[in-house]
Parts: sequence; structure tokens; C-alpha cells
Amino acid sequence: MGRLRVGLVCGHFDPARDGVADYTRHLARQLRAAGCESLICTAHRYARTPGEEIVGVTDRWDVRGIRRAARTIARLSLDVVHVQFAPSAFGFSRAVGLLPLLLPAATPVVATLHEYGVWTATGAGRRLRSAAWSAVERQQRADRETLALTVKADRLLVTAPEHADVVRARFADPRLGVTHVPIAPNIPVARLDGEDVPTAVRASFGLPPDARLAVFFGFLHPVKDLAGLIEAVAAVRRVVPGLRLVVAGGGESHSVNEGAADAMRRGLKDAARRHGVEQHVIFTGYLDEDDVSRLLRAADAAVFPFDAGVTAKSGSLLAALAHGVPTIATSTPGEVERPTEVEGVLRVPPRNTAALVDALLLVLSDRALATRLATAGRARAEQWTWPKIADFHARMYAQVLREADGEEGQPLRRGVVAGSGIRRGGRRGP
Repeated sequence: MGRLRVGLVCGHFDPARDGVADYTRHLARQLRAAGCESLICTAHRYARTPGEEIVGVTDRWDVRGIRRAARTIARLSLDVVHVQFAPSAFGFSRAVGLLPLLLPAATPVVATLHEYGVWTATGAGRRLRSAAWSAVERQQRADRETLALTVKADRLLVTAPEHADVVRARFADPRLGVTHVPIAPNIPVARLDGEDVPTAVRASFGLPPDARLAVFFGFLHPVKDLAGLIEAVAAVRRVVPGLRLVVAGGGESHSVNEGAADAMRRGLKDAARRHGVEQHVIFTGYLDEDDVSRLLRAADAAVFPFDAGVTAKSGSLLAALAHGVPTIATSTPGEVERPTEVEGVLRVPPRNTAALVDALLLVLSDRALATRLATAGRARAEQWTWPKIADFHARMYAQVLREADGEEGQPLRRGVVAGSGIRRGGRRGP
């Protein structure tokens, strides 16, 4: 067999504004390093993105656009089509779920669910429509969020274990073969080349070498309690007056438009003024990977205060851990009541400013705790790296092709639920 030719379908390929696009970019590059030929299949307007192998397949992701995409993809002579699914990545259109029905029958399709379980019926008749979808899902004929994608995919992957739980609950079968493939850090650790990075980063902000830095980085979003973090930093500064907060990241994304992003940034700056720390909170806007890596190398703490808790599918969390930064992150609601060490992260309850204050004071004052968090966090981040993830995918693609070619003496979809492409048995490997 020659080099595997894989098409990664990503609706909006804009890594600076979308986490799924950033994941797809990393995966495509690492697959090429692993010996696969990977093409990113996306909207036409991204086809000229420099440094990437991209094919524009459509200009829209509604039903008409998906038909056009299917025709274009069918002409690319791909061995495997791999859909990177999240509602925001396709303009909140479910039509991409029709793709397995529109491609030639012999085309193996893999799907990764980056977001799942968020769809709810709204408006008049919502209970009836939700009940109707539940009946269809129990028959394993279609899915309310992805239409035919989950039930027709030859392999179904998820980036968070809770997504697998939702799939199995919806289809009322705990034996469904859904494979959890964790993500890797989204920021590579930059080389030092002998530079005193902590001092240089502080100097770039006009800060003295002994300033303490707490860092948040990632997309700004209303579900991230950055106003609470600013309030916590103001309180901690009464004890640690040298503390500064750096908020690094763009506000505009495919889930937050430019106007909403500007309003959110103004609101955060207003919060800093209200708490008297407007001179001690630094908003950098979007930074490239090397600058984020340098910032993390300089940080005394990284803080991620998400309302719903921070899971292992957060590339920002994993990047902080990979850089050895003592990291504070919210847990899922109800999981902890006070700062608690959990797998290399100091967890705090969400929307709890007092707990954030306590956690920051602990990390900034207890060197043993900070060292312990840094060591455990780095070890956790090393469990899954992009080369490991690419190797898993390459082996999985080869396995799917062997089944499609009948090399195992079994027809394609041999372990599947009748009428669908979901496999039983909870396969853990490729």
C-alpha cells in the first residue's frame, strides 16, 4: 500500500479564531510527518492559507453546499474522509452530517466529535420534537446533532469522554464503539537558546524582573469568568503587591462575533478599573505560538476560570501543563468546594472568586506546591503528544482500509449495529 491519502473536513479553517481548525492544522501536519498525505477540505475562502495543504470544496455548509462539497471530495481520490465535527466549525449547520450519504459508497468515513450534547429543541413543539429525535436515535437511524454522521461513520472518535457517554445514552446501547482520543497541547514549547525568558517577557511589558505573573490565554468568551479572575487578582495584590495579570488571546471567534468581542473586552477593562487594577491587568490580544510559549515560560501561574469547568479537551490547559506552569482551573460544578490538587491541576469551584483568591495565594506562596503542580502537570501533558495522536490516526486509517478491502475476510461494517455504522464492543484501538 502506498501513502494513505486522507481528507480532513473542517468547515471554517481559521486556526486563529477556532479551536477545531487549530486541532485540524496540528493533525494534518503531524500526519504528513507520519507518512500520510493529508489534505484539509474546507471552505473556498481558506484555500490560500499559506503553509498548509488545503482544498476548497464548497462556499457554504448548508444542504446545497454539502452536495457541492461531496462532489469535490469524491474527485480527490482520497483513501479516507475524516470529518472534524463541531457545530461552530460548520456555521452551526447540521448538514455536514449528510456527507456519508452523498459520498461514493466505498468511501470510508471517520468522524471526530469535538463538541457534542449541546443541541436542544427550542420554540413551540420542542418537547415533541425532542421525543421524536429520541425515538429515531434509539433505532440508531440518525442523530439530532449530526444527522447521519455518527451512525454512518466507520470509526467514531471523541475528544472528551463525556461525549462518548452522551452518544451511548442517546443510542441506548453501552456497547457502542466510540473511541476517546485525547487532544495534545496546542502550543509547542519554544526553544530557549540561552535567553533569560522570564526577565525578557517582563521587560516587554515594562515590568520589573521580580514581578509575579498570572496568565490566562485562549479565546475570550462569556462562559469564562475573567471578570471574577480580575477581582481575585485585585484581592491577591493586597498580599502580593507585585502580582500582574496577563490576559492573552483574541476575543473574536466563530462563536463570538467582532461586536460582541469588543463589548466583552471593554467590560473586562471596566472591571479592572472598578477594582483598581487597570494598570496591573495587561490585554495582549492575539499572540502567535512562540510568543505564547515565551509568556508561559515566564508565568508564575496559569489560570482558567471556565463556568462549566475545564476539561482535558482544552488545548490551552494542556499547553500550560506542558510548559510546567503551576495551573489553576475550575472543576465541573459540584466536584470540589475548595482548592484541591487533581492530576497536576489545582482545581477550584466555578464562579467562586474567594476560591480563586485562595488558590492564587497558595501557588504564589507555597514553592513546594508550585513545584509539585509543575512536575505532575508536565507528566500529564506528555501522555498524549501530537506525534502519538498522528500515529494512532495513521494506524486507524490503515485498519479501516483493510476492512474496506476485505483483507480480514469480513465485509465492511461487520460489527455494526443493523442499519448504522456505529460499531459495538467499545473498541479502544484503531
